Amino acid sequence: MRLLSTIATSIICFSMLSLQAEAETEISVLYPIPSTFSKLQEEIAGKFMEAHPDIKIKFQAPAENYAQAVQQILRSTLTKDTPDVAYIGLDMLRALVERDLPVDLEPFAEADGGFDKLGYMATVVSLGQMNGTTYALPFAISTPILYVNEDLVTAAGSSMDDFPTTWDGILTLGKKIKALPGAPGGFSFQWDSSGNWLVQALINSQGGHMTSENGCEVLFDSKAGTWAFSMLEKFHAEGMEYLTYKQNRPAFDAGKMGIVAGSTAYVAQADTIIGDKFTFRTMPWPDVAKDGRVPTGGASAVILTRDKKKQQAAWEYLKFATGPVGQTLMVSQTGYGPSNRLPVDEPTMLGNYYEGHPNQLTSVNQMAIAQPWESWAGANGIKIKDVINNKVEGLVSGSLKVSDVFPKLTQEVRGLLPTNCPVGN
Repeated sequence: MRLLSTIATSIICFSMLSLQAEAETEISVLYPIPSTFSKLQEEIAGKFMEAHPDIKIKFQAPAENYAQAVQQILRSTLTKDTPDVAYIGLDMLRALVERDLPVDLEPFAEADGGFDKLGYMATVVSLGQMNGTTYALPFAISTPILYVNEDLVTAAGSSMDDFPTTWDGILTLGKKIKALPGAPGGFSFQWDSSGNWLVQALINSQGGHMTSENGCEVLFDSKAGTWAFSMLEKFHAEGMEYLTYKQNRPAFDAGKMGIVAGSTAYVAQADTIIGDKFTFRTMPWPDVAKDGRVPTGGASAVILTRDKKKQQAAWEYLKFATGPVGQTLMVSQTGYGPSNRLPVDEPTMLGNYYEGHPNQLTSVNQMAIAQPWESWAGANGIKIKDVINNKVEGLVSGSLKVSDVFPKLTQEVRGLLPTNCPVGN
């Protein structure tokens, strides 16, 4: 009898475990830039699984950057291990939509009362739209800003009250900082961060564009584009350090760089690392013309699975990551701006956060002049960014001049666009 009782108990336990395993839905997730997002993603997933014990989040190996994330997704369609959810750069959505990979999110939102009820403003939702359909929910939003070591600015005989608002003024101040004892770096521009994002920032600031809305036209061969590429050449001529963003970030954090042009994405981390080593300030993007704009950068989340049960679970996860809890964690750990207004309206979340973190408010204040991150159409969309960056690197390193870049770059990019790509749209 004891043996029969033991067997019966084992059968019951096994059956309960089987039912539990069957009830649990596992969602695979891919995200990029582990140096920025790993800790954050793990924490969001942990809190989500606490609130949704029937859904398990399993992360794939993170991609090094936004471009590699998309390349990893495209390869996965061949190897049949496509993630159920992926975080991509806001400019990378076109590459997935052209291949019919992301799921339309509007039916899910409508079932929950609509995007507005969920806390997503129309301007934010539009960042995840393509051809009138919402394929992505923005997760983290950034604009380009300046990182400033106020102590070095003061030592150079200037002050934050009269901080320059033009690139010429910044280059002049950079030279003064560079001449200080110990020869700290004066000014650095993160030319290689997130493809051509900061190059687009220069062009947008003068009212120009890299490409058309449909990604089919070369528009950087304009007055605004020539100004931007000439400014990159001038940066080198005026003594800017030729550094990658992976080099100038730690230099700034260590107090060895006066001014860095980059993304707001790193502000919270910089605040933590710098501590009381020096007074860290952020300043708005300079030289913005009357009709100028700044590009919106950052990450968005898409659902890729075609499994209906997984889609619903993935939608619950997306709502959580881009909702009050996820966005509060994201803002406090990175420096990106929130994509959801609900935590901003809640004093215990982000309602009072910016009062104690003014460095992160600089980007928020620029959202009034923000525009979408532009992207190129066709299978060569990512390659075009690499082609442009090769020229940009030549300009900031001093190996090329603008006269070496134009009109060759225009012709090269046009040759990489789809032959059936309509212009004038």
